[in-house]
Amino acid sequence: MLTGFNTDIEYGGTTYHVQTEDRGGKNPLIESLIYVGGEILASRRTEYRNLLEAGADENAIRILMERQHRAIVEAIRSGRIDLLTQPAASDEGDTTVVARSPLAASAGKVESSRSLDEVIAQWLEEQRRGVTLKVQVEGADRLLAGQPFAVTVKTLNQDAGHGVPAQVEIRFVSTATKPMVLANGSTDASGVFKAGGTLPPLDKGTGILVVTARAGNSVAEAKFLVSKA
Repeated sequence: MLTGFNTDIEYGGTTYHVQTEDRGGKNPLIESLIYVGGEILASRRTEYRNLLEAGADENAIRILMERQHRAIVEAIRSGRIDLLTQPAASDEGDTTVVARSPLAASAGKVESSRSLDEVIAQWLEEQRRGVTLKVQVEGADRLLAGQPFAVTVKTLNQDAGHGVPAQVEIRFVSTATKPMVLANGSTDASGVFKAGGTLPPLDKGTGILVVTARAGNSVAEAKFLVSKA
């Protein structure tokens, strides 16, 4: 059973608390509960038994859990409470919703091209068939040793072109020193990861910034030269 997520979001004068947990056990599913004033407004449940049967590892389930949690948080921040209270699509991803309160009816709406169910169902389908990952990096055109850097990493489905969540690691590799991890973590639900800091000094040899992204069994990598200051 994986460690869950808890987030408080303020919207329209109301505080929403989102709690997402891995239920695991004999009935593997990820459950998200949305609270208002201590009462449950809605819930989301996504079964993942089929992913386990297909060989998905713990990291894949963790990414699914984080994606569901972030999708709900972003829906609330965007005023799309209706996405959480409308009936869910009944498909293999089987994401269910239980509305507990009429509060959502008063929330404003922001146009969105995809519902929360579609976002999660898409991820489930990609995990079932496998994803060819592609990584794009902004801000790595001119890297100087010993100087600050800031990059934005985007992880994409190479075939479909849209962002997918992934684990990202950024390393500094040099012919003169041991490899050094500068940043690591998960992208957001749209496949974006931002990192920054100061590059190690480089007195001799050649330096490379290596950005590695992993989603399921797919790995993508990008390398950038680090010049001497």
